[in-house]
Formats: sequence, C-alpha cells, structure tokens
Amino acid sequence: TELESTMSDDLGARVGLLEARIQELEAIEGVRSTILSYALAHDRGQSDKVADLFTEQARLDIVGYGPDLDTTIEGREGIRAMYTALDAKFDNNPPFKHMVTNCHVTLEGESAVAVTYLHAWGGPKTETGPGGGLYHDRLRHESDGQWRFAHKRIISISTQTVGDSIADGI
Repeated sequence: TELESTMSDDLGARVGLLEARIQELEAIEGVRSTILSYALAHDRGQSDKVADLFTEQARLDIVGYGPDLDTTIEGREGIRAMYTALDAKFDNNPPFKHMVTNCHVTLEGESAVAVTYLHAWGGPKTETGPGGGLYHDRLRHESDGQWRFAHKRIISISTQTVGDSIADGI
C-alpha cells in the first residue's frame, strides 16, 4: 500500500541518516584517538610510534617556544629523527606529561582540522613547570583506515590569543 511504501521510504531515509552520522562520529573519534596516541607515545619516549602517526609527507611546525625549540620539519623520517633524538636525551623515558583537552574537530572529506588545547608538565627531571599551548592539526584518513597528521603545529599560546594562534589556518 501507499502508506507502507511511505513508511519504508521514511525508514530507509532515517537509516541512511544514522549511517552517515555514525561515519561522522567514527571519523571524529579516529582523529581524537590519533591526537591522544601522539601524546601518550611522546610521553613514553616511543619515537617510532609517534612518527607512525604522521603521513609520509607530513610537516611539523613548533612555534613560539623560542630558538631552542622552534622548528619546521618535513617528512615522516625527519620527524622520526627529531623525536628519536629528543627521546635519547632522556634515555627513552622522558619526563613529559601532556594533557590535551577541548579537542574541536572539523571534518573536510577525507581530511580533518583539529584544534586541541595543550597543557604539559615538565616533571621531576626538568626545570620546567606547566606550560600552555595548542595543537593545530590537519589530519588525513589514509587507506589503512588510520587518521594521520599531514600537518601538525604545536603552538605556544603564552604570548598570544588562541584566535591569533590559528588565524593563518593549516
């Protein structure tokens, strides 16, 4: 009957909307999972795991932390070398303790932009205390199903606003 056909069409449309919403939520969770995996692997001195969260042609920018830390590195292997050298300074047991919050994800097809607040403690092996910053990331969904950083910016926000930090986009 016409009523059954309308109900069937309505159910099909509702299922389609639910499927799309589930895909969106899975993508957002995949992006957040990559960001959290980065923080945990970095804090544990696992430079290979950190590097594997980046695409082959990724770019890493560290901005606003001063001449000893500010840098731009191109490519996964260059990023791996930087994290390996950093981890070696601490015998692969670094004192870092990153806390990431307020992770806002905007999906753009097979890529996503995330802005995540960062708070890091230096811990007992360093002279530094807590510091504020943010991650401004562009991630790409790769063929293996993993979200990876295509461009990661780690920005100190101690001398600027969040709006100024992300004004240039990524």
